[in-house]
Amino acid sequence: MLVVIARRLAATVPSLLGASVIVFLLLNVLPGDPLAAVVSPEATQAERDEVARRLGLTDPLPIRYGRWIANAARGDLGESLARRRPVAEVIGTAFANTLLLASAAALIGLTTGIVLGTLAALRAGGLVDRLVSVASVLGLSVPSYWLAVLLIIAFSASLRWLPAAGMYGSDENLPDLLRHLIMPALATSAVTIGLTARMTRASLIEMFSEDFVLALRAKGLSQRQILWHVTKNAAPPIMTVAGLQIAYLLSGSILVETIFSWPGMGQLIFQSIAARDLQVIQSSVLLIAVTFVVANLVIDVLQIVVNPRLRRAG
Repeated sequence: MLVVIARRLAATVPSLLGASVIVFLLLNVLPGDPLAAVVSPEATQAERDEVARRLGLTDPLPIRYGRWIANAARGDLGESLARRRPVAEVIGTAFANTLLLASAAALIGLTTGIVLGTLAALRAGGLVDRLVSVASVLGLSVPSYWLAVLLIIAFSASLRWLPAAGMYGSDENLPDLLRHLIMPALATSAVTIGLTARMTRASLIEMFSEDFVLALRAKGLSQRQILWHVTKNAAPPIMTVAGLQIAYLLSGSILVETIFSWPGMGQLIFQSIAARDLQVIQSSVLLIAVTFVVANLVIDVLQIVVNPRLRRAG
C-alpha cells in the first residue's frame, strides 16, 4: 500500500508543475496593462519602463516563471500591486473565509446528497426515487447564482429573516456569522446535493445487483447488515465525486461570493481581475489547482485504504 501511495504522491509533482506553467502563461499573454494598478495614466513612457524594470516585467518569460515558482515554493507569493499588501496575506484571509463557506456547503451538500441517494436506491422505481431524481436534476440544472438571487428575494427582501450580504453585521459573534452563512451555503451546495445523490443512488443500485448480495441474503443477514456491505463496496465512486466537490467548493464560487459579498477566494479573484492584479490572480489560480490536485491525492489514498482490491492491483 505504501508503494501505491508513493506513486500517487510522485504523480502530483508533474501535475502541479504543468498547472503552474499554464496559469503563468495564460495570465502573461492575455491583453491588458499589468502596470495599470501602479502607474498613473499621466506617467511618461520612461517612468513606465522604470517601474516595469523594477517589477521584473521586462525579463523574458522563462526567467520570470522560474523566479515566481521558486519564490512560491518558499511561500513568497510577492506583493499585491493594487492592495499594497503581501499576496500570501491577502489570499490567506480570503481562503480562510472560503474554507468556512465550503465546509458549511460540503456538510449540507454531501450529507443531504448521500441520504437522498440512499433512500432512492432503497426505494428504486418508487415515488421516493422519482422525487429524489427530480430534486437532483433541479440541483444540477439551476445555476447557483440564480438560486442565490432567489434566496435573497425570499429570505432577505420579503421575509427579512436573513441578511443579504457580508460575513458579519453589527455584532461580530457566532450567531451573526451563522445568519450570514446560511444562504451562501445553501446556494453553493445545490450542485453538490444533485451530484452526490445521483452517484450514491447509481453506485448502490449497481452493488445491490451483484452476486455477493444474494450470498449475503442466503446467509440470513438483515437488510441493515447487507446495506453496510453494499455501502463499503459502493464507496469509491461516491468518494471520488465527494472529493471533487470539496475541491470545487474550496476554490470558491465567484458569482455566489460576489452576490453575497462574501470575502472569499471567488470575490478576491473577481476584484483582482477588475484591478489587473496579476500577482494575486496567478497565486489564487495556482492555489485552486493545488487544491484540486491535493483533493484527488487524498481521495486516491482513501480509496486504497478502503478498497482492498485497489491495494492488490497496485
